[in-house]
Amino acid sequence: MRIEGSRVVVTGASSGLGAALAAEFARKGAVVVLAARRLERLRQVAARITSEFPQAPTPLVVKCDVRVKKDVANLVKSCVDRLGGTDIMVNNAGTAVYGETARVSVEDFQDVFEVNFFGALRCMYEVLPVMKRQGKGLIVNISSVAGLHGIPYLATYSSSKAGLMAVSQSLRAEQAIRKTGVRVMIVCPGYVQTEMFEKEKNVGGGHRPRHPYRPAPKVAAAIVKAIERGKRDLVMTLEGKALAVFKGLLPGLNEMTMRKIARKLRD
Repeated sequence: MRIEGSRVVVTGASSGLGAALAAEFARKGAVVVLAARRLERLRQVAARITSEFPQAPTPLVVKCDVRVKKDVANLVKSCVDRLGGTDIMVNNAGTAVYGETARVSVEDFQDVFEVNFFGALRCMYEVLPVMKRQGKGLIVNISSVAGLHGIPYLATYSSSKAGLMAVSQSLRAEQAIRKTGVRVMIVCPGYVQTEMFEKEKNVGGGHRPRHPYRPAPKVAAAIVKAIERGKRDLVMTLEGKALAVFKGLLPGLNEMTMRKIARKLRD
């Protein structure tokens, strides 16, 4: 897929992977729409993009809380009104609550799902009619290696990302048989250096993984390259690829691995 000239929306673009993705798309010549709750941070990201890539189109900044239907509707409408449509929608906004599953409240699960699952779903529902009218479009859902198998002390995040993967697969198949021109790509990064893993709530009983964290710009570059190549799915680490393969072939091995991780992360 050609990135130059494409109209690209990135949610969660105020920091971390979202900001890195926005910069990479801009570097490739896309018209980037930055969406997140923190307006001032979005403006800073936009200014940095303009400074680093003066040849790129000026980014569009839209304040949007993906938990709020009205905000998401306004985001997509802004793209239509100002850009004429949307070619790529990247659902990247995410959050997590750490800790032993038995200590995590139902409300904590609901809070995480509101962003990671329902937030992405709202964006898909709003942008889908636009893309169908265009006869083309790509929805990129940022899931996670944690969505391939439940990670100990990260049940909120794992389950929300697993749900996002499932709905992405359903939507992809439906759009394919209807020949709408809308494609769905699922991305499963590993551990990325973002503030989410430093600042999110921990209810105790276990701590976040201490795996090596990949720099967000490198992850973003790999994702954009995969989009250019037309890939349907992208699993980005050896650990993730092993989980994907062994999940069906050797489920016992996966379970043993998760128990080992649980022992390491237990408080």
